[in-house]
Amino acid sequence: MYAKRGRGGFRSANTSKKPFNKKRASPSDDESAPAPKKAKNDADDEPLVPKLETDDDKNPFVALKANGTRRVTVSDFKGQTLVSIREYYEDKADGLMKPGKKGISLPVDQYNALLAAAPLLETVLAEREEKTLRPQYEGEVAKPADDKKDAEAGANAEEEEEKDDE
Repeated sequence: MYAKRGRGGFRSANTSKKPFNKKRASPSDDESAPAPKKAKNDADDEPLVPKLETDDDKNPFVALKANGTRRVTVSDFKGQTLVSIREYYEDKADGLMKPGKKGISLPVDQYNALLAAAPLLETVLAEREEKTLRPQYEGEVAKPADDKKDAEAGANAEEEEEKDDE
């Protein structure tokens, strides 16, 4: 009838295996191999320019991907303001973008902690030779500093502006 398996469970007494008959690819097959697919996380050369938009629930958001499937939103939930970074999907039934399971919602105090940690994270990224953008809070996105001299020049200009204000 049935034979008992080693770690629980049962299987039929017929334990014959089917032969594996796929042939290996020969070296000549490599020439006709299809081109490799583009990886999911390969970004286009053109950077995304962030802009403030409004979703169907009248919540402001900024898209982090050109297709709008990753967003940073500001919303209210049970009287608490949340900043959410979340993956979105298009609902096939009505064609609307809806939030998915992947993401995180931060209350304002945790969002402030993240912003306070940003300079520390930027130093780690700089050690890894990754370029980062430092925003100008007048509504424009800053250009990445090419080297240390550009960053120092920007800091000196800010100090001079502060002195002029006094």
